[in-house]
Amino acid sequence: MKTSIARKILMALSGLFLLVFLLQHFIINFLSVLSADAFNAASHFMGYNPLIQFIMQPILLFGVVFHLIMGIVLEMQNRKARTVKYAVNGASANSSWMSRNMIYTGLTVMLFLGLHFYDFWFPEIAHKYVHFAAEDPTRYFGELQHKFVDPIRVAIYCTAFIFLAL
Repeated sequence: MKTSIARKILMALSGLFLLVFLLQHFIINFLSVLSADAFNAASHFMGYNPLIQFIMQPILLFGVVFHLIMGIVLEMQNRKARTVKYAVNGASANSSWMSRNMIYTGLTVMLFLGLHFYDFWFPEIAHKYVHFAAEDPTRYFGELQHKFVDPIRVAIYCTAFIFLAL
């Protein structure tokens, strides 16, 4: 990738890929509001489907890491390209608050992703591959409820969801 345009296109494509994943993730999580049984069924399907687990999950992890690294690289290149600051910076007239602060909101979302992995993904991997626990397709809703008893955790998740929505 020799041009900045090519890197930005790849950044946009990886962002679109992640948006599709977030929509799917949102739909499954929204099922928890509608029906514990539907949420359990969808979560169990996603957690035990070999296509999801062994093909799509590694692609998703690559997409997240790629998007993070590409975002940081683009931010550094943009800062390096303009060594002399503009005499007048009308940033609010030229770009949105989100586009000016994407590096910070992106890093905040990445920190949230670490918490989300800690809360759900690592325990799921341990449940299946470390403890070799028996399949229980009804366990997901109870585990979800248990995590969201703490109001601080709920506030962190809500803040991250706002940044994701922006």
